[in-house]
This record gives sequence, C-alpha cells and structure tokens, in this order.
Amino acid sequence: MAIGTGTRAGLDVELLVDPDGPVEAGAHLGVVVRARATADEHAGFDGATVELLRTLRYGYRRGNLYGAMQTAWAEDTVTVDTATLDTAVDRAPDDTSARPDPDEPAVLRAELTVPAGAPGSAEGKLIQVRWAVRLRLPRRGRRDVVRERPVEVRAGAREGIADAHTPPQERSRAYAAMDLDRLSSRTLVPGRPLTGTLRLAALTGVPARSFRVELVLQERVEHGPGAGADPARSPADDGREVETVVSRTVVRGGDIPGGQVREVAFTLPVPDRLPAPTLRLPGLRIRWALRAVIDVPWRPDPALTLPLHAPAVSAPGTGGAAV
Repeated sequence: MAIGTGTRAGLDVELLVDPDGPVEAGAHLGVVVRARATADEHAGFDGATVELLRTLRYGYRRGNLYGAMQTAWAEDTVTVDTATLDTAVDRAPDDTSARPDPDEPAVLRAELTVPAGAPGSAEGKLIQVRWAVRLRLPRRGRRDVVRERPVEVRAGAREGIADAHTPPQERSRAYAAMDLDRLSSRTLVPGRPLTGTLRLAALTGVPARSFRVELVLQERVEHGPGAGADPARSPADDGREVETVVSRTVVRGGDIPGGQVREVAFTLPVPDRLPAPTLRLPGLRIRWALRAVIDVPWRPDPALTLPLHAPAVSAPGTGGAAV
C-alpha cells in the first residue's frame, strides 16, 4: 500500500491506498484511513471524504507583445470519483464529530474506481497526466486535515495499439533502402530490450560512418487552451512538438559498395520505467518510435522510423506510486 502520514493539531493520520503499484483503468482502489488522537483534547473531525483526482498539464507555444515565442502551461484538475468514509467511532451522544481513541486508532475504509478508458499516467516534457487520492477531514473551527497520495494508472492495453501496425516512414531512398527485420516486438515492455536487424541495401556507394538505432518519445500539443487576449490569434497557432531520445545504440560502420546489402544486428536497451505511455487525448498526442539512422558524410542521413506501442510506463511488479 502507498502510505501518507502526518500529524496536525492532535490528529495522527495515515492514508493508505491499495494496490501499492500501478492500477489498470477500470479497476478499483481500496482506501484506508487510520486516525489516532494525540494529546489534544479537541482532536475530533466531522466526516471524511476521499477523492480520485486527475491532473492534465501541458505546454504550448505562446508569443508575447514583442513577437518572441515561449512555452506557456495549461493545467486542469478534475475529480474523477469521490467517496464518504464511515466515521462511526467513539463519540459523545450529543456530538456528531468523530474522536479517535488515543490508544486505538479509528480505521475508515472506502473504495474509488478508475474509469475504463482513462488515460494512463504520463510525465513527458510537454504533456503530464497525474493521478492522486486526496483525503479531507473537516474540523470545526480548525483547518481541515488533508492528505494526498499519487497513484500510477495504466491505460487499457489496447489504447494506441494501432501504432504497432502503422507502416514505417523512410527518408532518403535515393541512394539507400532500409528495413528492420526480425524485430522482437513492436510493443514496448519496460526493462525488456528490443532486438532486431537493420538491413541496408546500397543503391549507390554508401560511406556509412556508423549505424544508429534509437528509441524516441514524440509529444505533440496541437493548440493552446484558447485565443486569449488576442481575438485575431488562433489557438491552433500555439501548437508545439518535442522529441526525446530515451535510449540509443550505435554500431561502427564502413563503406558499402553500390548493389550490396549490409545487415546490422542490434540490441536496444529499454529503461525499467518509461516517461509516458502511448497517449491520445483531444489536441494531445504521445507516440513512441524506433528510429534507425545511417550516419553518412556530406549527404542527408538515411533514416527509417517505425511506430511502436507503449501501454505502460513500468513493467508488472515494478514501479508504483511515488512517495
């Protein structure tokens, strides 16, 4: 279980979330709250609620009065689910507030549901999707006790699966044709390397200095949240893209005479934890790709880009909510 603890004005509160690790979209979260009174005689609270929150944050391109462009950020937090916890603990007959026993903590339980089809957790450079469970204990005449625990949500396994069946894109076919053979998988599993063979058919002589294979994260924000103060400016002008090379392997090259074929076997490491899964939301897109590049002098580098599918940011049995 993910645990949050803290003491405020006579209350020692623990917030526990089960499972302690990634939860699939459409699954349930068990929430347990343990509240123990300390020396403060006014340690009661009036009810208890828990909420499942989803925060979407993204960066977009925005200009200022002088024509310079910079990254602006938009953020929106919504309550996806909420539940009231049973506060039937020891109390005076004429008092509706709960007063935990100092020697025996009050244990409150509830359940929250992650909607089916919900976007998975993501921590990209432009796009972040964050989930959290928030506890609130209202207190008469005092500040509410609030605890919050992050949760990792995994999108449905078929979210973005079409990327694993999209044809590759090739660049610079004028003097070299490229292909990827015997690829171990087009679905990314954190911690499991990708293996395959890069096949290069030289149409003319290719002085290959090296062969490079990269795992690439591509983020695209199509537009900003609105036209803002300038009615003549379209939010579509605010789109931004960013690309991150997450992993790379390089193999030494050599001259390839025209008409010959060179095959290069590769093993590309995949981190145990990825920044984000494949994601498609209105106006937002996160893609993964395998890119093979031939480094040649004085000419455009031949390149082949093959879309991949990443359903999760951490492998089963690893990761979990950050503390």
